[in-house]
Amino acid sequence: MKKRSVVLLLTLALVMTNLPAASAAFEWPVPEWNIPFVGTMKTPDGFSAVEVKDFRLFIEQEKKDLLNPKKTAATKPKAAKPDTPFPELPAGLPPILTETVPTDPDALTKRFLKSDFALYHLSMDDGEAIHSAWFLIARDGDEIPANVNIFTADVAPEQLAKLDEVKKWVDDNIHKAQYTDEKNKVSLKMLQMLPIQAYKRETGKMWTTAGRAMITVEGMPFAFFTRVFALNIDNHLTVGILGGFDGERSFWDPVVRDLLLGLKEPVIPR
Repeated sequence: MKKRSVVLLLTLALVMTNLPAASAAFEWPVPEWNIPFVGTMKTPDGFSAVEVKDFRLFIEQEKKDLLNPKKTAATKPKAAKPDTPFPELPAGLPPILTETVPTDPDALTKRFLKSDFALYHLSMDDGEAIHSAWFLIARDGDEIPANVNIFTADVAPEQLAKLDEVKKWVDDNIHKAQYTDEKNKVSLKMLQMLPIQAYKRETGKMWTTAGRAMITVEGMPFAFFTRVFALNIDNHLTVGILGGFDGERSFWDPVVRDLLLGLKEPVIPR
């Protein structure tokens, strides 16, 4: 699954830099943005969210391939390796960072098969310019472990200090976060991680952090930002990844943050 996560990232980069290849039905503006497995959000004026159906088909095909051992073995991608190995993460991290996602490849594969994914192209007219971004969202197929309570309880000061250690660990090692896919001529270089923050929602907390990266496709550099949002949706970890060109971050950060803070979760039959 580690190999597949790199393939997924590079595929997303290719889609983001080649919009005409992605098929979707366009509607602009939309009064509400509904993500079936997450919920509904009221949208600001001039906003549109269009699902990239090619990405959904890609995920469906990945799941089919994982269920076909012979095909998986025959098409196993070559792993992209960092130029320099990473040191160990700081000890004593919050459970959300150590226990939510399994490290065993088979367990991770089973989790992937049960999880939901969607990719959206976002656009918004603020009256002076039309802004564009991308939003990838994933809902974990398993429930959040009982000892992971950072979405519902106040985080102890020592745990907040550990999160600061994670930020420092990233800052100290970010120059090592460089990956290259020689076959597809795509490379990724991380530039910066922004502080970890928490926002209050009606049903708990939302955690977020952001980063900046340089992606090179066929020798052409593209500077991107990425903001990650983590929420508890019906006791399932749900992660949204907002991405776009680096100059658009200051516009999209508050727009998507407010959308997610106002998210109305679907009513799940019991």
